[in-house]
Amino acid sequence: MPSFIARSATTILLNPMPGCRQPPLPPAGRTLPPRPSGPEFYDVAVVGGGIVGLATAREVLGRFPNKRVVVLEKEPEVALSQSGHNSGVIHAGIHLTPGTLVAKCVVNGGRLMYKYCEAFGLPCERVGKLICAPTADDAHHLTTLLAKGTANGVEGLQLLTGTQVANLEPNVVVHSALLSPNTGIADFGAVCRRIAADIAGVENGSQIKVQFEVKNMTLLENHAQSSTGTAVLIEGLEPGQKGPMKRVIAANVVTCAGLQADVVSSMNGGAPDPKLVTFRGSYYQMKPQFKSICSRNIYPTPSGGGIPVGVHFTPTVNARRGHQMLVGPGASVCFDREAYRFTDFSFKYLWHLASNGGLWKFAAGNADLALVEMYRDVNRAAFMDQARKLIPSVTDDMVEESFSGVMSQVLEPNGKPTADFLFERNVLGGTTLNMRSTRTCTAAFALAEEIVEIAATDFSWGNGTPRKSSDESPFWEGSAALNCPVSQ
Repeated sequence: MPSFIARSATTILLNPMPGCRQPPLPPAGRTLPPRPSGPEFYDVAVVGGGIVGLATAREVLGRFPNKRVVVLEKEPEVALSQSGHNSGVIHAGIHLTPGTLVAKCVVNGGRLMYKYCEAFGLPCERVGKLICAPTADDAHHLTTLLAKGTANGVEGLQLLTGTQVANLEPNVVVHSALLSPNTGIADFGAVCRRIAADIAGVENGSQIKVQFEVKNMTLLENHAQSSTGTAVLIEGLEPGQKGPMKRVIAANVVTCAGLQADVVSSMNGGAPDPKLVTFRGSYYQMKPQFKSICSRNIYPTPSGGGIPVGVHFTPTVNARRGHQMLVGPGASVCFDREAYRFTDFSFKYLWHLASNGGLWKFAAGNADLALVEMYRDVNRAAFMDQARKLIPSVTDDMVEESFSGVMSQVLEPNGKPTADFLFERNVLGGTTLNMRSTRTCTAAFALAEEIVEIAATDFSWGNGTPRKSSDESPFWEGSAALNCPVSQ
C-alpha cells in the first residue's frame, strides 16, 4: 500500500470524523472467529441469479429446508439480464405446443406468479391481452391459437370481431382478435428481488453470491462433507477481473444460466449442442401524454419465424422504470452474447455464430425476417410502421426511446427453435443438472418445481416437504421462512 494511503487510513482510524463511531473491539479475552481455511461447502449450488435460478433455489429450500444452498450470479445484483429486461407480461400459454413441458409450466406458472405477487404485495395486474389479426388474411391464425390455447388449458379465450375489439380498445383498428382475459403484467425484477429476500431469510447459511462469474467446475472424489462422497469445486471471478479466484464446493449443482447456459454447461461436460443464440429487443414507450392509448396488451398474430412475437403494446408496472406503455420489441440478432446496443460486438461471439449450423439453417429459411428485423432495430419509422398495423393513429413523434433487452433462443441443428425446455441430467459424475430454456419468466415457479423434482430423483434427495395445495400454491407446509403470512 502506498505510504500516503497508509497514513490516511491510520488518521481515519485514530481520529474519526465527528459523528462517526469506530467499530467496537472484541471484548477482552475473546478472539475473532477464524477465517475459513478453504472453500465454503454447500449442499446445492445454483448457477444463475435470474428468475429461474432464484425460483429453483427457493424451491429447494422450501421442499428440503435442511439443505444449505448458494446461488452464484455474475452480475452485481440479481435479475440484471433477461429477468429484468423484458415486457413484463404474465403469459397465458396460448401459442405453445400442446403436450410440451413449457406449455404446462407457462399455464401453471402464471397462476403461481399471480398468487406470489398478490401474497407479497408485488406489482401485478390482470389487464388482459388482444392478439390481433390486422387483415382478413391473418384471421386464420386466431383459430389456430384458440385451439392451442384451449388444449393447453387456458381459460376465458374468446374470438372477437373488429367491432367488438373497438368497443374494448377504441384506438385498435383490426379485422378480428383473440381475447385472453387472464394475461397480465408484473415486475419480474421485483419478483426476483423478493425471492432473493426469501432466500436470505432462511437461517441455515444459504446465501446469494454476486459478481461470481463461473469459470470452471471440477469433480471431487471422496469429499468428506458430501454424503455421497462426490462434490463439485466451482471456481469463478468478478467479471472483467483476473483475480482473486473465488471458490465454493457443493454436493450437487443445478445450472440455470440464462444467456450463458451453453457456456456454463460446457464447463461440466455438457453437450456442445444445441447452442444458444441471442436476440436484442429494443423498445420505445409512449410519451406521458399518450400512455392511455390502450389499456391491454395488444399483440399481432405470430410472424411465422419462431423468434419475434412482433411489435406490440404493453402496459407496465415496473418499480424502477415506472408505469409505462411500451411499444416493441424488435428481434435483431446480437453480435455479442449480451449486446444491448446495435454496435456491441465481439469476435469470440461472432465465431460462435459463424460456427453454429443451426443458425445458418434458420437464417436460410428466414432471410427476409432476419434482415428486416435488423433494419427496424435502427430505423424508428420502419419500427413504428409495425405498430400502426394495430393502432393506426400512433405516430412517430408520440413515442420516445426506452430500454433494450436480450433474449436467448436455443436453435436445434435443423435450424428450428426448440419447442421445449432442455435438460442434461447426471453430468459431471452424476452431480450436476443443466438446463437451457427460453420463455421462462411466467413459467418460473412451475419450472422450478420440475427442476427440483428431477434433481430430487437424480440426486436421491427423497420426497421433501409437501405443498399447501398441489399446483395451486407457491408455498409449503411448515416452511415458515419461505411462507408469506398472508398465505397462512
